[in-house]
Amino acid sequence: MSFFNELKRRNVFRVAIGYTITAWLLLQVVDLVLDNIHAPDWVMQVFMLALAIGFPLAVFFAWAFEMTPEGVKRESEVDRSQSIARQTGRKMDRNIIIALTLALAYFAYDKFLASAPETVPPATAQTEKGPGPFSREATQSSNAETAGNASQAAFPATPDEKSVAVLPFVNMSDDAENEYFSDGISEELLNVLVRVKGLRVPSRTSSFTFKGSDKKLAEIGRELQVDHILEGSVRKSGDRIRVTAQLIEVSTDTHLWSETYTRQLDDIFAVQDEIAQAIVSALKVTLTGNDQAPIQTRSTASVKAYNKYLLGRHLWNQRAPASLLASVEPLREAIALDPQYGRAWEALADAYVLIPEYRSGSIREYIPLAHEAIDKALYINPKSAPALTTSAYIEFMYDYDFEVARKMFTRAIEIDPGYATAHQWYGELLATERKLDAALDQLRLARMADPLAHIMPHDMGWFLMWTDRSDEAEQYFQESIELNPNFQNAYRNLAQLQMKDGRFDAARENIRKAFAIMNLDPAPDLAVVDALENPALRAKAIALVLADDQTPDGTMGKARMLMFLDAPELALDSLEKGFEQGDSYAVHMKRMDIYDPLRDNPRFQALLAKMNLWP
Repeated sequence: MSFFNELKRRNVFRVAIGYTITAWLLLQVVDLVLDNIHAPDWVMQVFMLALAIGFPLAVFFAWAFEMTPEGVKRESEVDRSQSIARQTGRKMDRNIIIALTLALAYFAYDKFLASAPETVPPATAQTEKGPGPFSREATQSSNAETAGNASQAAFPATPDEKSVAVLPFVNMSDDAENEYFSDGISEELLNVLVRVKGLRVPSRTSSFTFKGSDKKLAEIGRELQVDHILEGSVRKSGDRIRVTAQLIEVSTDTHLWSETYTRQLDDIFAVQDEIAQAIVSALKVTLTGNDQAPIQTRSTASVKAYNKYLLGRHLWNQRAPASLLASVEPLREAIALDPQYGRAWEALADAYVLIPEYRSGSIREYIPLAHEAIDKALYINPKSAPALTTSAYIEFMYDYDFEVARKMFTRAIEIDPGYATAHQWYGELLATERKLDAALDQLRLARMADPLAHIMPHDMGWFLMWTDRSDEAEQYFQESIELNPNFQNAYRNLAQLQMKDGRFDAARENIRKAFAIMNLDPAPDLAVVDALENPALRAKAIALVLADDQTPDGTMGKARMLMFLDAPELALDSLEKGFEQGDSYAVHMKRMDIYDPLRDNPRFQALLAKMNLWP
């Protein structure tokens, strides 16, 4: 008898096939259970190792032992004439067929039913079709609006518009530091979906507001004013990743589509592409023009560079002095790995631009670096809306070329009308030129694109507080605080608005809140409030402001406080000193009515002339 025939007689092949099918079924069940209980990666790894070790053991026992009516015996001890191996084999065949049927049924369900979009009734349409969010009608309508609830500031929907919010994917890796990776996956998917025509996607700032939130999806959908939500999880272990994503219709809480991808880390770009394509298909978006080509998320072929980029963006998005500085190193490493990585150059420029504003470095050091990074980004992609926006911001804030900045902002908005930062920063330029209504229009468009970003209502309040529209300004500051209770600028500007209006107790309360967040001494600012209430304390307040090493000289620093104290010459000294040292807000001195008493002063006019703001 040949060895092959002996393997068949002893049912070794049947045991091997049955074991393999059963093990695969067990893996699917255990994987589902472990995902739902958020078990660590090592549990699944141990289970897989146990099954792998069990396979040769099962084959060995099939060869060396045999089932008999008296129980399990060594095969060598069984009389061939009494062997029941043939009957055992027939039973095993039936069991294998049953197991194989279950496996095929599960595979078919997972591949074709669980992943396919369900047929659902169309969302209720509006009875009248209104103007698009960036149409002339929409802009004119927004001119008549005053401050409103932040959650009602999203894009006005049209009947055939489709919308999806990408919530931060949950980090299910053992290492909590991998959170930057799961956040990055979410942001990358958002960035690719926002380029799909016919699909509205709220910005990262708004979507990431709900990170770790226990709010129901229906409530999140209402606040973001979207019909669909994409959520998921990322598990990263060594060189392997597992991405689970599901698309949910908000109104019915129905899963339109879900899928799980387990890949080598080198395949992360393919996973992102597949998810984006599946979502577009599930939403039945009709692609036209350039969008007929397959959607791709990648702007680098280097996974290592992509990882560094994600870490840099993660640190930059925290918008704190230390994290902004920390974001530079991984972004530089990403560029070293792939010098043609345009998105990394854009992110590096953004970091360089904000570092001086957050007082983490000087204008002289970082703005030239920002120029270089922007030049690289625009060389790689001349149609990059983020790069054009950052370049325009530098032009008007630091190079004082307002005409070039205006053209760049306009071009960026043409390329990506939903890019909130372009509208926000263009609004700041218009406010600098004292074109208040036009500036507010841009901020309203920014809020449509990013309805839950606290910076948008704050800037609206900031524009209005230096006019005679204090009530509107205060409402916007309160909205900003509701969106981000730890945003110290909103408390401090609200306090100064209340100082202007003579509400000194309220101003003191907000000053204390602002300085508690900054962990700084509020004494100089409180002394200014005391002096406004009691002019006899003016000299003491001036001395404290001049000696304050927490607040820099310049437009939004000591000069502003000295104008409150009716010390215009000292304020001019501070403006000039701040300008020479590098004042990130110098261009805004023209629009602020607190500096109105200085407008006829040649020293003030000379400062404006240096910034092309005079005559």
